[in-house]
Amino acid sequence: MRKYIFVLSVLALSYTIGFSQPKTNIKKNNLEFSTGYNFGFLKNLSFAPVARYNYNGLNHQLKYRRTSKKENLFEIQLEYLSSELKSDIIPALNADYSKIVINFSYLKRVYNKNKFAIHAGLQSQTNLSSYLQQGPYDFQQKFGVASRFTFQIDEKQSLSSKLTIPFFMWRISTFEETVYSLNSYQSVLWSTEYKYALSNHFDVKVNYNFNYDRLQISNAFRELQYQLNLGLNIKF
Repeated sequence: MRKYIFVLSVLALSYTIGFSQPKTNIKKNNLEFSTGYNFGFLKNLSFAPVARYNYNGLNHQLKYRRTSKKENLFEIQLEYLSSELKSDIIPALNADYSKIVINFSYLKRVYNKNKFAIHAGLQSQTNLSSYLQQGPYDFQQKFGVASRFTFQIDEKQSLSSKLTIPFFMWRISTFEETVYSLNSYQSVLWSTEYKYALSNHFDVKVNYNFNYDRLQISNAFRELQYQLNLGLNIKF
């Protein structure tokens, strides 16, 4: 009889401990939709002899992020903008401008302590720009190093910042087909975001992006972008 009482006691204790443990249900997948406003400046002497074009308009982004068991990150981002290149110097050369950007990055966790985490790895970025309707195009394939810094403020709020330094670009366009490295090509991609958790499955987010590209060639190319987006993050 004592034997059965002992077995029942052990089972009851195990059941109680199991249900008293805190349940962690961290979502490994994140799907983000955001829309915002873009301010840009472009100089492309291969396209037109204009010192600087200005453009602005809506910017749309779709992101997917997968977190592995070891807390490494796999990220995909799709971005689209459509605007008009404007110049006060030669208004007759104003043109339609659209751009599609696709990013792939794999970041390994290198530090995690006191709600602060650092990830580092590689990123590939593809840009496809078009000028005028069915006019000149500019395809750019970039490779670089990237790092993400994340701080969990509390249970509902977090800050994250990602810095990417491309060091190689393959360019195919109406104007040329060339490979560029750091001696003639410089670029910085930086983004920072604030998230607030509405529930276990939804966050709202505010995102700021800064992009800069520079080619030191005879037909100079410069592009500078500022973007501010508001969006929704779905966790599953």
